[in-house]
Amino acid sequence: MRIRRRAMLTATLVAALLGVAACSGGSSDDKKTAAPDSKDNTACKAAPVSGGSLTYARSQETLTLNPIAIRSGNGDIFADGLIYEGLVRYDPKGTDKIVGGVSDTWKVSPDGKTYTFHLRKDVKFSNGDPVTAEDVKFSLDRFGNPDINQVLGNLAVGYDSSKILADDSVQISLTQTVPSFLDNIAVFPAFIVPKKLVEEQGDNFWKKPVGSGPYAVKNFAGGSRLELTRNEHYWEDGKPYIDDVTFNFATDSNSRLLALQSGDAQMADGIEPAQIDKVNKNPKLGLKGEPGPQWIALFLNEKKDEFADKKVRQAINAVLDRESINKQIFGGLATVPNSVFAKLRYDAPTSEVPAFTKDVAKAKKLMSESGFPDGFSTELAFPAGTEFFNQVSLAVQQQLAQIGIKVSLKKIDPATMVEDWRDEKYDVTFAFPGVSSDIAVPDEYAVFYGLPETNNAFHTSWKNADVAAKVKEFISTPDDAARAEQWPVIQKLFNDELPSINILNLPFFVAHDTTVCGTGVNALGVDQLQEAWLVSK
Repeated sequence: MRIRRRAMLTATLVAALLGVAACSGGSSDDKKTAAPDSKDNTACKAAPVSGGSLTYARSQETLTLNPIAIRSGNGDIFADGLIYEGLVRYDPKGTDKIVGGVSDTWKVSPDGKTYTFHLRKDVKFSNGDPVTAEDVKFSLDRFGNPDINQVLGNLAVGYDSSKILADDSVQISLTQTVPSFLDNIAVFPAFIVPKKLVEEQGDNFWKKPVGSGPYAVKNFAGGSRLELTRNEHYWEDGKPYIDDVTFNFATDSNSRLLALQSGDAQMADGIEPAQIDKVNKNPKLGLKGEPGPQWIALFLNEKKDEFADKKVRQAINAVLDRESINKQIFGGLATVPNSVFAKLRYDAPTSEVPAFTKDVAKAKKLMSESGFPDGFSTELAFPAGTEFFNQVSLAVQQQLAQIGIKVSLKKIDPATMVEDWRDEKYDVTFAFPGVSSDIAVPDEYAVFYGLPETNNAFHTSWKNADVAAKVKEFISTPDDAARAEQWPVIQKLFNDELPSINILNLPFFVAHDTTVCGTGVNALGVDQLQEAWLVSK
């Protein structure tokens, strides 16, 4: 991820995870179903067992354990997800359903502006202290304070205040109806922390913090190693199953694969597509893939006259051979999208909104009808350090040449690429090593693109008054059924306008030793290691 401050940089859980999963390719899937493990381990069909230690080779370093001040994107966020919990969370089994976290029940007022949460009985932090309504109010007030929540302040839209009703209940008041509110507080900036300890210890608290998640911090050496141990006070009986989890950070994908092959690690992320065959051929290793909101986004700067031309954008989208890119670069493991974003809640199925398809004749016709019938020259920036971007960029260069667009390629370091995108100093860019949504509903990206005052339409300069009006209605409609009807209309408009171009949807995956069972991620691709267990070889 993610190098950003305040709302304008919050958009992308910009993940360097960027592998692909062992799941079916082809057109955009209409169901969010977890892919099977690539190895059929009979031992994993038995009931989970407790005990053992797990070493996880991670591609992104954990630099801070303060969930409201992340510095290393998923490197921080995936650690936070094991240490803390919010009032609610995404279903650990991978669906986009909101389920209880620190809270077990809640009620919403008819106008959608008041939420009342009841805390679980005997829910505790990892040091044994009870989680109280005072802790919840303190944490949510941090979440709602833009001076503190500078990373995902946009998710605190509408938050006004929290009121303690009793030791085990809190009432939250909103200034406006926010239909995505439960999704917004299910993620890391709204995680619950102990008020007393944070106030007493200040910055020192984050060196060895206390949370109510499935694991407690044993030792944290920022940027190199994070050691976790099971939270003996965790509210969910029997979980986590694994006693100790260690994150070893290795930014080089070859190092992570070698750690798996040697047995120095039992799990690894960030496996390059070219390495997947090695994993699958190793009888000791397996791949587990999950659909998730992650995609390869191509940004076009509409300050440039050529990209302000809608027909040019449509021509680029039509000439792209996504099936070929998927097959040749990703081994058919990605999916061809039917949206400018990854698959999110309320998306229409491909039977209603078809997936993007290659049509060179259509692309050439669109270019001939545009203001640039003879084509033009442009520059595509792509990130260093992720091998498949070299191949994707070459494919884009070759395919755009078919419609007279001469593309020069510029490989730059990811941090510089993000800054250039944010400063709008680019022609065409991937902007990030990867893009994913912070929440499982489309509200976040609908606002980023559809309401240009937010951040100049995600730094593309695109504007459309019709889309803006429909987005404003969508993000303020409390009725879920109505939202489900509204979004496909907006989805189609985005697909026609193409403020940016989605090349492929990429699943989340982990590579693991076959002694590791129950691996999986939630709807945002965050590992749910409380569900995993180890079997004997």
